[in-house]
Amino acid sequence: MWQGTRGFSHEAQVSPEPRRRASWSILERSSGVISIRNHSMIFHMRAYKFLSKQFGLKSLYEGRLKQSRIHELNDPFELAPYDLTDPSLRCAFLSLKEQMGRENGLICFSASWNNSVIWAHYSDQHRGLCLGFDVPEITGDGDSDIAQAVEYIPAPWKFPPNFLNLPIGEQLKHANRIPFTKFDDWSYEEEIRIWGRLSNEEDSLHFVEFDDDKIRLVEVIIGARCALKASDMTRAFGTRFRGVNIRRVRAAYDKFEMVEDENGIE
Repeated sequence: MWQGTRGFSHEAQVSPEPRRRASWSILERSSGVISIRNHSMIFHMRAYKFLSKQFGLKSLYEGRLKQSRIHELNDPFELAPYDLTDPSLRCAFLSLKEQMGRENGLICFSASWNNSVIWAHYSDQHRGLCLGFDVPEITGDGDSDIAQAVEYIPAPWKFPPNFLNLPIGEQLKHANRIPFTKFDDWSYEEEIRIWGRLSNEEDSLHFVEFDDDKIRLVEVIIGARCALKASDMTRAFGTRFRGVNIRRVRAAYDKFEMVEDENGIE
């Protein structure tokens, strides 16, 4: 079972200040566990996971991806899309963020595979792999989407002072922004996130298996500086993922992006 976008706990300890506590507990109560069913899945969206050669091969061999914990992410502003100048609001956010991080994790993808900067940052300077997955189409419905696109903003939002009086749909909209908002400077990543309960623990790490019901492996892209061959890929995942497209990329000659290598792979 996967959790929907609202992984907010009823038990988070927040600021004792009465009014702020009252409004924040609505965000906590807006949580709900969403069961994702086969018949509702529409696989119309491709999402790309960039990995080093070591961890790319490991993911293929094991047929799973690691869930990232909030404290492991490389942005200190994760789960903080609102202006936290107000001390009581800041206390509430930090407490809720800690609570959410204990129970939930995320998998980060990109909407494209051809950005050379992403290859450099996340695939060991083009020596790694990019795994392409079909994931359920983003509809914009926070109650049912298993994946959501990150929204990029130039400055933190102001938390609405009339939050308690907003319609429930507006309240949930503000809650849903928390795990799916980042600063504009990250927009080159075109990030897609899957946010949910931590699962399949092993040695204090958590994993989500490649699964036709959730994320479907459909392609493996070998980096321009990666020495791996097609045979290395097939040895890694064997016959479990028949029909997976394997290709290699190179630097384009006429633009600053990666393109498919017309010479193919060995």
